[in-house]
Amino acid sequence: MGRTKAGDGRALRPMRHVQFLWRTQLGIDHAGSRWVVEQDFADGEERIELYRDGVQVAKATSPARFDVPDGRIEAKIVSGQVRRARLVTHAGTQRMTPERGTAEHGRARFAERFPVASGIVAAISLTIVVGAAILELPQLLQVVTHVEVVRDWLGWSFVSPIQLPVEWNVPITVAGVVASIERGWRFQHIPGIDE
Repeated sequence: MGRTKAGDGRALRPMRHVQFLWRTQLGIDHAGSRWVVEQDFADGEERIELYRDGVQVAKATSPARFDVPDGRIEAKIVSGQVRRARLVTHAGTQRMTPERGTAEHGRARFAERFPVASGIVAAISLTIVVGAAILELPQLLQVVTHVEVVRDWLGWSFVSPIQLPVEWNVPITVAGVVASIERGWRFQHIPGIDE
């Protein structure tokens, strides 16, 4: 687990405009308080902050474990954002849910209101992520293994069976990143692919 420090008592800032692109907040009600874990990945650090009723009480690096009354909150950063957060008590484990104003909350509301459309978007994003990985990873491996230092260290270099022009690779990569972000908003993650 990451190193935990006491919080500085600052107030939890509400989500503003496009901050959902770099801030994540997940919350849960427990022991008469509202507990929220937040990550602001604009600062480039894998730090998770814990707020109790809107006041910062602790912070830690990922994976984080915070002691709370009658239990603990565990949170982990996956693919650059907090994607796993839960409250663990003697009664069991509960997932923390996205706070209002976050991209994850908006995506969950879309799924509730338009389940068929949500399922179609989910299927398309999975197809794009897997397809982009199949097309791009061999080419990336070729580039890496042709770097002189890497080639000398390995004693070989890989030649990709897939050779796409740059004008194809760029949009495929962008589509893969966008689809991976959409999957992250739904807390979906394939290790090595949704990165």
